[in-house]
Amino acid sequence: MKAYDKALSLLAIREHTAKEIRLKLIGKGYGDEEVEEAISRLLEEGAINDIRYIESYVRSRNRKGGESVRLMMLKLKDKGVCSTCLESFLSEYKESDEYFSLLKKSYDALSAKKGDESAIRSLMNKGYTLNEIKRAKKDY
Repeated sequence: MKAYDKALSLLAIREHTAKEIRLKLIGKGYGDEEVEEAISRLLEEGAINDIRYIESYVRSRNRKGGESVRLMMLKLKDKGVCSTCLESFLSEYKESDEYFSLLKKSYDALSAKKGDESAIRSLMNKGYTLNEIKRAKKDY
């Protein structure tokens, strides 16, 4: 199987970044030149798309109860997502009702179990800022 075909089979399962595809293909023993040609072709065809990957990642985190924008940014940068795409998408998402609604839901659940101060501390440990927590408590 060619590197391109293997990459397509990986992308059929879920979104991947170019960095992830590169690492997986090299790990399977494909040569550097073949891997780079496959990735170039996939990028040209739009099979690898950082914005789609970010959206998929955010949806996945939200199904699991949400995650702070700061934490998502760190994880996505590590996965090799384009910094410009990442900053653009997450700065918009950070102001969305969805983000604050999930934060409010997490706060309510934690404060019911542990109390207000402990809930705030737990959320700050997960990367949320105090301003974000206060805004979620007040507005949502």
